[in-house]
Amino acid sequence: MLEGRLDSVKYQTGLRLCQNVLPTIYGALVKRPGTRYLASVGSLITKARIVLFDGGDDNRYIVEFTNNRMRFYAMDGSLVLHSGSTHEIATTYTDAQLDDLSCVMNKGVLYIVHPSHKPAKLEKTPTPPFTLTELTFTGGMTFSEAGDYPSTQAFKGGRWYLAGTTNNPNTIYASRSPDETGDRFLNFTFSESIDNVETVLPDHAFFLQETDMHGSRINWMINQKRIIVGAGRSIWMDSGEMATPSTFDMNVTLNTGASKVRPQAYQGFVIYAGTGGKTLNIIQYSQDSGGYVGTELSMTARHLLTAGIKEFTVTETQIGAVIWVLLENGSLLSCSLDIGNSVIGWARHPLGYGQDQNEMVVQSIDVVPGSEDEYDKLLLVVRRSGALFLESLSITIPDTLLQDSASPAYIDCHSYHYSVAGTDNVNVPYLGGEMVDAIADQAVLPVQEVSPLGDVTYDRTFMRINIGFPIEAKVTILRPELPSNGTSIGKR
Repeated sequence: MLEGRLDSVKYQTGLRLCQNVLPTIYGALVKRPGTRYLASVGSLITKARIVLFDGGDDNRYIVEFTNNRMRFYAMDGSLVLHSGSTHEIATTYTDAQLDDLSCVMNKGVLYIVHPSHKPAKLEKTPTPPFTLTELTFTGGMTFSEAGDYPSTQAFKGGRWYLAGTTNNPNTIYASRSPDETGDRFLNFTFSESIDNVETVLPDHAFFLQETDMHGSRINWMINQKRIIVGAGRSIWMDSGEMATPSTFDMNVTLNTGASKVRPQAYQGFVIYAGTGGKTLNIIQYSQDSGGYVGTELSMTARHLLTAGIKEFTVTETQIGAVIWVLLENGSLLSCSLDIGNSVIGWARHPLGYGQDQNEMVVQSIDVVPGSEDEYDKLLLVVRRSGALFLESLSITIPDTLLQDSASPAYIDCHSYHYSVAGTDNVNVPYLGGEMVDAIADQAVLPVQEVSPLGDVTYDRTFMRINIGFPIEAKVTILRPELPSNGTSIGKR
């Protein structure tokens, strides 16, 4: 839509095509490193969603939700075992419901809500390794009946906020605040009798029903300085006061709609998908206006989002902040972001086609926060040739050409193999029957087909090899403007 807009800086710095390449905040382009193979989810499983169980640096696990089942992976991709077998938990979450699960970590516990299920919590326990518990509430709201199950949640100030029930789609419920005994997330007592008088104390639970949301429901909540609520036609915020039954209130801060896609907090910003998931937007609190002000990040990339946003997440990388956007059709996009300098760079990341001639697509993403000496890492579930794989992606620019297990090989779903004696053959069962790319002892090998059993033989020996799916990276610039009287686009 910007073709010929010579007056626009975006035209001068834009690209017609940016595929499997990442724009950086410095202006340079870098090829996207490849994803690393962690585990095979299986060929009999048709859908999976992953959620990071983040209990701290030494207590992180990947939770895999599939049809009526949960499994758990360590960060290296190995399955968590119990009594010598894979640890599994039976659930009532079906394939069709996985995308609508709201999962929030708080104090080492993963809280799970869904409009068709009682709220639950997942805890790390000595034995079995994980325990899933349906929650029982007390007080004036127990969330125990169909129609009363919440669809979204947030934690702030020691209270658990729940909202978006079928019976009351515009009502926000908040639990009691902590006392000397600790948290009271399951206590929704709104008042109590004191000296035979029904009394509401500042630490009591409360609820707020908004009647002017123009008929739309609460789609999500997030804690970012204030409780921010996304509804179908507007964005709301709380009053900013300490939340008590007498002070808690919500006000419209933006008259723009939000989809049910989970938002993300990044630094002092909230990123969310607009109505229908067709736009990506960012808001920040403004002291001058006393509310949140926003802008659309996808204004020049709306043609990329026509399939609708399924979910997205933000990673801090060596080249700056990158938003990873997963579309409903399984396509993966990235948006390199430098908010301070208003620099936004979008790119597509197609994964190619498998041996079954079907496009390889992404089903789920999440992020592993980095540490002081490590950047964030993207986790992905990818469907390749009818099978699901758990993979990770780290955006790093290598300082040297040394090849090892940590090198950012520019090969997707790759694994690293080492032979001290040297070999011309490698066995990679998960790549059986596929056309693969490989780098061996820092030399690029020709694309070759793997046998059905996973064997591939080359015409040279090597000690180190990274092997996986090829990445096709392309960049096409916009037509340049030559000095001329009037436009000269298209002239020789």
